[in-house]
Amino acid sequence: MNDALSIFLKYVLPFLVAYILNLLINKFLSKKFLRGKLFLIFLKGIIIAVIWLAAALTALSGIPAFSKTWETAVASSGIAAVVLGLAAQSTLANVFAGISLSATHSRAFDIGDRVKIDDHDPGYVEDITLRHTVIKTYQNEIIYIPNSIVGSATIVNYTQEKSFSFPVEISVAYGTDMEKAMNIMADVIYEHPLHHGPRPTVLCKNCGDSGITLRALVETRDFKDNPKSCSDVLVTLMERFAAEGIEIPYNRLVVLHGDK
Repeated sequence: MNDALSIFLKYVLPFLVAYILNLLINKFLSKKFLRGKLFLIFLKGIIIAVIWLAAALTALSGIPAFSKTWETAVASSGIAAVVLGLAAQSTLANVFAGISLSATHSRAFDIGDRVKIDDHDPGYVEDITLRHTVIKTYQNEIIYIPNSIVGSATIVNYTQEKSFSFPVEISVAYGTDMEKAMNIMADVIYEHPLHHGPRPTVLCKNCGDSGITLRALVETRDFKDNPKSCSDVLVTLMERFAAEGIEIPYNRLVVLHGDK
């Protein structure tokens, strides 16, 4: 009985305590609570890693061959640092890059931001761990990018500003009353219920082979509202142009039959 209790206290209890502490940390520092607190999220990962490491070292110290695990770990910390530095360069690079990404006040993103990292598809920052940054794309795909790559990447943040804008374009035929067409386009965008900001400026982007391309920005408070708003604007523009007799040019194929 005493042997069983001794084994439990030496080898099982450290991991049980670590497990309970892990549960408590995850409960009180939930994703919802930590949203927008990138540094605390990364710090949480470090604390959990240290807890499990301490549990492992405590359990090992109960084995006679490792009875001086703590002393050995401290005494050989210099050698261990060299060995770890050589054997786990990429892992350590990810850890230090994660610290840099989360600790700086001028960090490029926070949890919940929509970003584009280098050539990866744009997505929302879901999490940052000791090893990687987790991005969830608009198609609900999860991308795991090593922190070392994120730290040296070109990052486009779409949500740090108070609004998001995206251009819509539509063509009108040559001979169209341009002032009338541009005013209709500006009105349609400005009157959309999700449009945010002043009345947009409509520009003549291009004079092509078959028509003139008009361009304006649709601005919304949230990125999620923008694709639907742009779609609504284009549909309404086609209806308004048709009602006002403004032609939207398109390529036509004319087939001529010779006399038989």
